[in-house]
Amino acid sequence: MTVTAVNYAKTLYDLSVSRKVIQNTKEIFRKVPELAQSLKNPLVPFEIKEKVIDRVIPEEMKSFIKVVCKHHRIDLIEEIFEDYEELCRQHEKTIHAVMRYVTAPKDAQLDGIRAFLCREFGAQKAEIEMIEDKSLIGGFVLLAGGSEYDWSLRGRYRKLEQKLTRR
Repeated sequence: MTVTAVNYAKTLYDLSVSRKVIQNTKEIFRKVPELAQSLKNPLVPFEIKEKVIDRVIPEEMKSFIKVVCKHHRIDLIEEIFEDYEELCRQHEKTIHAVMRYVTAPKDAQLDGIRAFLCREFGAQKAEIEMIEDKSLIGGFVLLAGGSEYDWSLRGRYRKLEQKLTRR
């Protein structure tokens, strides 16, 4: 998170553009990486960049993207969108977590993990991004709020190895 990206994200949040429109814009940049590359290119005149923005960006986002582009910060666009999502989660008192697992947890287990996250971080809601990771051998690793909770077999093997090598 850079200060500049956070400032742009706050501005975007204050503009009260619908989340759906912002998601659509984010998706355009994700699906067409050449768009950001051409908007970053210093050899392309700003007038041409404006025409491109007018053709492909949703109406509600055009002026914001033009300002970001005019100030030569389009390279931060992905980070701006991520910081915007984080701001929305903070205002909604939602914690975002990433769970790497070997075997997908059952719904009851996920509910327990969500309850743990809400208690631990004082949130009202928990979003869990699920990523399968067979290298963990078993169990799972949960990343949330800058903390890591490692309940994987690989993590336990490492701890055991550290204890044994310290003797």
